[in-house]
Amino acid sequence: MILRCQRWSLLLTMLYASANARSQESPERLDSILPLLDPAIQDTNQMDMLISVAESWTTSDNAFPYLHRLDSLSHYLLQSKDGDIRRRGRHGRGAYNFFVGYHAKFARNIPLALRSFQSALTDFKVHNERHALAETNDALGVLFNAVGRPDRAAAFFQEELRIGREIHHQHVTAQALIHLAGTHTDRGQPHIAEAYLDSCRPGSAADSSTLFIERGRMRTLKGEHAQAMLLLRQAVEAAEHSSNAWDLLPALTPLARSYYAMNDHVNGLAAAERCAQIAERMGDLTAQCGCTVLMGIGRMATGDLARAEHALLEGARLARLNNNVGVARELGDEGSLLRTAELLKDLYRQQGRTEEALDMTEQWVQLKDSVSRMSGQDDILLFEFEREQFADSLKHVNAVAAQQAAHERSIARETSRRNIFILAIALLVAIVITIWSRIRLLRRSNAAILAAQEQVLASERALATEAIRTRIARDVHDQLGSDLTKLVMLSSEVKDFAKSKPSELPDIASDIERIAREANRSLGDIVWAIDPHDDSLAGLTERMRIHCERTLKGCDIAHTIDCAHEGPDRSMDPATRRDIHLILREALNNSIKYAQAAHIRVYLRTSMQRVELVVEDDGVGLSSAARPGHGTANMHQRAQRCGARLTLEKADAHGTRVTLVANLPEPAHA
Repeated sequence: MILRCQRWSLLLTMLYASANARSQESPERLDSILPLLDPAIQDTNQMDMLISVAESWTTSDNAFPYLHRLDSLSHYLLQSKDGDIRRRGRHGRGAYNFFVGYHAKFARNIPLALRSFQSALTDFKVHNERHALAETNDALGVLFNAVGRPDRAAAFFQEELRIGREIHHQHVTAQALIHLAGTHTDRGQPHIAEAYLDSCRPGSAADSSTLFIERGRMRTLKGEHAQAMLLLRQAVEAAEHSSNAWDLLPALTPLARSYYAMNDHVNGLAAAERCAQIAERMGDLTAQCGCTVLMGIGRMATGDLARAEHALLEGARLARLNNNVGVARELGDEGSLLRTAELLKDLYRQQGRTEEALDMTEQWVQLKDSVSRMSGQDDILLFEFEREQFADSLKHVNAVAAQQAAHERSIARETSRRNIFILAIALLVAIVITIWSRIRLLRRSNAAILAAQEQVLASERALATEAIRTRIARDVHDQLGSDLTKLVMLSSEVKDFAKSKPSELPDIASDIERIAREANRSLGDIVWAIDPHDDSLAGLTERMRIHCERTLKGCDIAHTIDCAHEGPDRSMDPATRRDIHLILREALNNSIKYAQAAHIRVYLRTSMQRVELVVEDDGVGLSSAARPGHGTANMHQRAQRCGARLTLEKADAHGTRVTLVANLPEPAHA
């Protein structure tokens, strides 16, 4: 049975409304609430406690089970006959969408974050919950800043500022002013940023700390590290007066970086250690990870490589737990697998641990590839969202036009009833003129709508094509960079072994020759992947045939190559073309290296609608062949990305057969 809100429920709601969403709450608060949660009870008290738990775990995956319960409970409360309970249920829906958006932002799921925050705005607007609307606009502004759109972010911060001044809320107003200053700093407008900061009147210790932090960031961007360090010290002093220890973290992390920039590694390390201790006590794994990695950076700088390695490995473990691949959060990018891999490869190289350095370099290249794809998709996803908004606005314009037309027709009918007997001829002329004008208006409106839609589609095709080419070039460039790094490291070994172990020089020389050959092939792939003259299916077929002949020619393995294109040629997008080519290379490489085959057969047929590829060997088969690495997983990922079906199975007698079938979409026409 649904119960009415009690005083304690209203108190929790007030706490939620006044909380600052950027910080973690204390663990003691969770300890007092979690024992009171009961899934069998479905009332507003339970909903308020679920909101408090979700708020306390804003940056932790621990919140997800409670968010699911908040989702179902708020839906249930919205079905109540009691208007006050329905109002509370609507507030619960808004809180649920807000926290889902926050988690999606940290996971870099931009479409889900945008949809969730927009849904939260819709829910909070139902009962005009202005403080919640202000915080949601702030979250949207932070999100657009994260994807490199400070211009769009500024619009949301301006709306937050308007609401904050309207409700006379000092924290909301200060928060909006500081964020607006940040957007103008990022847009290269420091004078406007300073004006926003000068007009800010912080009402709490946390707000004062944030103000000093933003001023310190502006000095850091100018290279004025000494002044930045003084401002950040003031930020720490202000945060120490806050009742929430989490408020120290945004001040301690940039302070540690400023000390490092001034070569004061002792004080920088002390700030990082204090930061890590607070984050661990607050249960914020992401902040703990970033601060731990900052400790590793400081110990590397002081030459304490053993303890530096321990800190970096612990940071990698925490980043893996929280799935922070390349982006952490507002506290900085140290708390990510990409950053820890980069630091560890440099550390191993300093210690002369060549094999571990090479392995970590491979991991770093793969992580960098993942982050590059992630960052490259942000712009496309953001563009898709803006295109949907534009389409929605067109629908709204059409709906308004339809309502206006219906209203005009009603007026015309009423007029005709009053004047039909005395103004028959005048009415007939008026109707003809009205119809003629309406036809002209509809023609102009339809032409404008069609032109706008065509412009949107043309822009979408251009942006999508450019994004695909950029990703391909970055992908191959990273591979080439990895090969060149290996060459540099092996060259260093040649110098060492020339003095100490000259008998091992031929093996190292063979490795250098092999890696140089792979780098040369990667360079050829760059030219082929980005050259628009090669964007054809027949060209892909010919290149794959040449690659098979070139690869199998130097092997003492009998082979059959049957590659042909049937019917008219067509264009292909660069990403699909390269993925299919790399699947062939990986399958052929596996058969040569691991299958111990006596014969290899390659069959390729391409047409306007279909690509069919078969790589078959008579080797030891799937169960016996030792095929290390990520080659098979990469083939499946590439096949999934281009919408193809990939199968690895045992051949008729023995050996392995790799089959790829891709049904191609109709070619796009400009």
